[in-house]
Amino acid sequence: MVEKIYDAIVVGAGFSGLVAARELKAQGKSVLIIEARQRLGGRTHVVEFLGRPVEIGGAGVHWCQPHVFAEMQRYGFGFKEAPLADLDKAYMVLADGQIIDVPPATFDSEYITAFEKFCGRSRELFPRPYSPLDNQEVARLDAVSAREHLESLGLNELQLASMNAELTLYGGAPTTELSYPSFVKFHALASWDTVTFTDSEKRYHVQGGTNALCQAIFDDCRADSEFGVPVEAVTQADNGVTVTLADKRTFRALTCVLTLPTKVYTDIRFDPPLPFEKLAFIEHAEMADGAELYVHVRQNLGNTFTFCDDPNPFNAVQTYAYNDELGTILKITIGRQSLIDLEDFDAIATEIRKIHGDVEVLEALPYNWAKDEYARTSYPAMRKGWFSKYKDMAKPEGRLFFAGSATADGWHEYIDGAIESGIRVGREIRHFLKLAV
Repeated sequence: MVEKIYDAIVVGAGFSGLVAARELKAQGKSVLIIEARQRLGGRTHVVEFLGRPVEIGGAGVHWCQPHVFAEMQRYGFGFKEAPLADLDKAYMVLADGQIIDVPPATFDSEYITAFEKFCGRSRELFPRPYSPLDNQEVARLDAVSAREHLESLGLNELQLASMNAELTLYGGAPTTELSYPSFVKFHALASWDTVTFTDSEKRYHVQGGTNALCQAIFDDCRADSEFGVPVEAVTQADNGVTVTLADKRTFRALTCVLTLPTKVYTDIRFDPPLPFEKLAFIEHAEMADGAELYVHVRQNLGNTFTFCDDPNPFNAVQTYAYNDELGTILKITIGRQSLIDLEDFDAIATEIRKIHGDVEVLEALPYNWAKDEYARTSYPAMRKGWFSKYKDMAKPEGRLFFAGSATADGWHEYIDGAIESGIRVGREIRHFLKLAV
């Protein structure tokens, strides 16, 4: 029996890998998808909580994000809106643990003021945000931390707390580590508009869930697939690539697309080794220590939102669903999971009661992406000094091509960035195979 040699092996069945596979299949190429998990989606996933589907990973989408919006249009998916507007109650938890009950209108205005001051140079720095390094000042400012810039703005107590909570959420680390311009780029991508950006991150999700959108792309591409076994080694030769799985099976292809979360690359043996620039990026660039949490409270709390400044363990606590019969489901985004034991129900309940008083916490559903062996980080938040080096990770190495949202020019912590990168590598491989074969 003659061994099959694929045109491309795609490692990873998240959005970037699925889109890359579909693009290549549409060109008439033979494709094998290899996924360590027993499911599609990567760092996006839908599970059930109290009989309701909930997103426990990446979920924010918006029509200002062109790549994911195009996929939603292609496969007929609409938008599901979270109850973020028209708040009944809003709270701010300061760094020292003090809790302030803030009128919702004041909460919004203080946050927007802080955000617009922080991103005040977004149009100047990123006039074409999909070419983020065109302005040479961006690379210089990459050495500036988000906290350093934040402290230069003369913000009041509420403004500082809300913006630092937001930045901790995005950085998955103390804001002294997060690259200042890496966050400002998101504001530029949202048409330099703060409300549009906020809607893109917290308000709109895929109607039907990210699982369903992934399945639609997978069904469309009709690639061969192997699920449930991680890749152990990738060997590159002059005439092709051999991928070895943990169960010692091998597969061969003319090219290979790697779409792994950056910290997972260290689990794979590369021959020849990856170049120094990539290894340095893999080791140092990303830092998101995040997790997702849903909590069921017996009482109907209404439509609420809370920002919690670092080092409080929760960063954003928002109402997901509520009524008198249900009580309340709270969705909690955690930038630094290391600040709380997510397996400790009492610790979770204590944090909820700090904000919402003597409520009865009934159930909790955590998902810790930082401890997921196939993720290691919740999203590709860029450490100061490394945002300007993301092209090192995106650069092809011979027959190896690299995707994943960390390599995106645009929305690098989002589904949109993952899809963008999958489209890019599909194009890169098409050009490569024209020249090489």
